[in-house]
Amino acid sequence: MGSKKLKAVAVKGTGPLPEVADLKKVKRLIKVVNDNAYESEMWRRWGTGAGGYEVGAKTSSEPVRNWQDEWHEERSFGVDKFENRVWIKQFWSDFGCPTCCLKIAMVKTGKFKGAITDNPDYEMQAYLGPNLGVFTPEENVFLTSLIDDLGLCGIQTGNVMGFAAELFQRRILTKKDLDGIELKWGDAEAFAALAKKIALREGVGDLLAEGTYRAALNIGKMKKMDVLKYAVQSKGISIGAHGIRSGKDYPEAISYVCSVQGGDHTSTTGLPLESSSELGEIFNDSGVYCNFNSFGVPRKVKFDFYKAVTGTELTREEWYKTKAMRILQLQRTMLLLGGPDLKWKPEIHDANPPRFYEPLPSGPY
Repeated sequence: MGSKKLKAVAVKGTGPLPEVADLKKVKRLIKVVNDNAYESEMWRRWGTGAGGYEVGAKTSSEPVRNWQDEWHEERSFGVDKFENRVWIKQFWSDFGCPTCCLKIAMVKTGKFKGAITDNPDYEMQAYLGPNLGVFTPEENVFLTSLIDDLGLCGIQTGNVMGFAAELFQRRILTKKDLDGIELKWGDAEAFAALAKKIALREGVGDLLAEGTYRAALNIGKMKKMDVLKYAVQSKGISIGAHGIRSGKDYPEAISYVCSVQGGDHTSTTGLPLESSSELGEIFNDSGVYCNFNSFGVPRKVKFDFYKAVTGTELTREEWYKTKAMRILQLQRTMLLLGGPDLKWKPEIHDANPPRFYEPLPSGPY
């Protein structure tokens, strides 16, 4: 079947996109989706930007200081503070998007003046905010802007920096280990310095650039102790900023454990399969649906869209019992095959991070 050195085949077309099968029906369904989006003031006005306060205060499921807690009631991090102090463009989107959940934020005064970024959305608020002990919009925008400029993932980088900060808090990592950075909670400039080292793979940044899981393995060897219990990840992927301990957020106890994408909060699994599992997200990904535009849209509308665009009938039963399962099983197979340095063992790695078995130390739940 060809050379074993062949890793992939890329195919590029040169012609125009094909016409949709039923243009009138596509337009009618677009109106259904648009009307649904226009009814949701929250998504249009704030996007996910309300989450920085709401998820911590109301559902106790936001990472606070590397998930040592998941509750906070810091009103300084409320969406009204972002809206009034840093948002300079409130409705921003791709052409034709009815939700316009993106915002543009810029720090207008102070030492971080001029830092500019989109949103930040909830994940950036959480991981580059309370997760690092940061509770002001200006510092959060500064860190998000920097992470964007460095070309890093805010979730993975925020997670590994929070992990490093907890090790510093517990005196496992020293100021010397961190190349002179005193990595205290809430010090945005210290975290900015660490982020730059990670991007350039300088000093300790080279170690942390491997991600939280590999960093934990290597630091454990270096310090001759197990530090995986402080690494909040599943299958090597940092947990999205939605915890499971309160039971009040959408992920369930099995959501990250059983997902082929581990800590990815957009691919969580659950039961029953037809309403709460990855199989629905696989449909969204395969159909290139935006989750935010399809919130509240009946599943039937999505299948109607599929037929209107392609001209091919696809039933719910066929998708959930056959086609989606093929994709999921292929993902699982690749996960089990592993990579050059890690092999996944389900009986070991299909597990929540140890922190999620600790009780929440504060909050209502």
